[in-house]
Amino acid sequence: MNIKFNNISISGIAASVPKNKLILENLDSEFGCNEIKRIAMSTGIYSVGIALADQKASDFCFYSAMQLIDELCIDPVSIDAIIFVSQTPNYQMPATSCILQHYLKLPKSAIAFDINYGCSGYIYGLYQASLLISSESCKRVLVCVGDTISKHLRPNDQKVRLVFGDGGTATIVENGAGEVAFNIMTDGSGFQNLIIEKTQDNNAYLHMDGSKIMEFALREVPFSVDSVISQMKWGKEDVGTYVLHQANQFMLDYLRKKLNIKKQQMPIAIKHYGNTGSASIPLTLCHHRDNFNKDSLNKVIFSGFGVGLSWGSIATSLRDTVIMNVSEI
Repeated sequence: MNIKFNNISISGIAASVPKNKLILENLDSEFGCNEIKRIAMSTGIYSVGIALADQKASDFCFYSAMQLIDELCIDPVSIDAIIFVSQTPNYQMPATSCILQHYLKLPKSAIAFDINYGCSGYIYGLYQASLLISSESCKRVLVCVGDTISKHLRPNDQKVRLVFGDGGTATIVENGAGEVAFNIMTDGSGFQNLIIEKTQDNNAYLHMDGSKIMEFALREVPFSVDSVISQMKWGKEDVGTYVLHQANQFMLDYLRKKLNIKKQQMPIAIKHYGNTGSASIPLTLCHHRDNFNKDSLNKVIFSGFGVGLSWGSIATSLRDTVIMNVSEI
């Protein structure tokens, strides 16, 4: 699906991660020095944030949202909708967005709903926000995305335990002068390649076929990126920054080469946080906020891909967007 919205602006982005860290080199005695070095070299990950037992994805999103609301001097009553995108909600029911609506003191008239999505979740959240605004039912929407996926990682499975990290972000989308082009695609035939199966005792763990996910991403992501560039009638040389889902360093390097873009055009933050799922795109923006200038953010591409299988890209401008530093809680 391809669609472009007018009069949509991303006003601000904030991100939070756990203070509690898992440092890969500290696991030498558990998995072996050579194995840890191999994983670090291939993934580009040296530490991941691990939520404490009582920390939920909503906690990181709440903190990010409060920081952003304060920074932008927004009255919470002016927020017409809240969208919570996560595959690790607080409860099976109720929707976590309802809980965030209460704690953030949003009006009772605010629309609140959850979206169960992972790697492409930020794209879906921005798409839903754009739909609400373009319908004129909302003027300002809060998009919260994040996960505490560490709670679903098998301790002895180094393929995932040393790759995935926790965190949450908040983005304000509102009526404005900007344009946003979307490309969103789905192929459920590959659903088993990244999955947490439902179990009777709720002791469910993530399983990933990394080679299948990489094969899919290398095949589909370049077309998705080209699609949104075309919708905006840009040339590839016009794009200042590409922010891709932070799956692993190896995959990002291959995608950068396939997209034929320069290293400085594609910020990478996976070294410090691991794969944070739906939060990885806004988290990467916040991590690199001091490295951007107005020109590099004038034309920006986002692309998320993975679990589902689902993928999507966005073309827009962040020239006037407030991007905050990453917070630790």
